[in-house]
Amino acid sequence: MIEPIKMNPCPFCEGPPCIIAHNWISQEEVFEEHKQTEDFDEAYEAHVWCHDCGAQGPKINTCSLGTFEHIYDLEVADVMRIAIERWNERHNRARSCYDGGEKEGLNIWPRASS
Repeated sequence: MIEPIKMNPCPFCEGPPCIIAHNWISQEEVFEEHKQTEDFDEAYEAHVWCHDCGAQGPKINTCSLGTFEHIYDLEVADVMRIAIERWNERHNRARSCYDGGEKEGLNIWPRASS
């Protein structure tokens, strides 16, 4: 049984989140019940998106997870869970960058010429 995880609302519009996964090669939609072959030769990608405004979380795929994070042998449900976790944690992850830009007047458009 898959452990339930609650998805946070959209950080932009507070809209309802949705999750979708695809076979990374064929781009066919796959679902959490889809089982990997014994050789783990399929690659998957998943992301969360807002049903209301269309904002998307980061696209998480098995190839990048293996190459950069050394996470291997994942099922579709595993990739979907990681995508949801990244969606849930993104709200304030870069806040310090925003605050730093605020001090320098970088969050205004158009910017004043220097």
